[in-house]
Amino acid sequence: MEYEYKVIDVADGSISSVLLGEGRIETAVLQAYLNAMAAEGWRLVFMEKAMQRHLVVSDRETLMITFERRVPEEARGDRAAKVIDDIIDAEAAASRQGGKAAAGVAAVGVGAAILTALGDSDA
Repeated sequence: MEYEYKVIDVADGSISSVLLGEGRIETAVLQAYLNAMAAEGWRLVFMEKAMQRHLVVSDRETLMITFERRVPEEARGDRAAKVIDDIIDAEAAASRQGGKAAAGVAAVGVGAAILTALGDSDA
């Protein structure tokens, strides 16, 4: 394995997204992320703008940024052997995150049903 990759996402300010319906990724924040990654030897290879759901009620503009760096020759064997473990860990973390999101959506639905039932009982 000659290269390794890291993907990060940089999101706009959530307060402005929710309150104003628009958000902006601050140039200084993006620059700080890029410089931090460069300081660790990472090189930006791809950047894509995406809209991601935030707090169930709004979308946030997010930059998905892919970096690469060379794996030192002496570490390539160890790094290649660890790749499958990285995939398993990433899939498990994504599954846990998906479960939390589903629980949040279910809680909103239950809360809305309770409020509706309370409103109906007052009538």
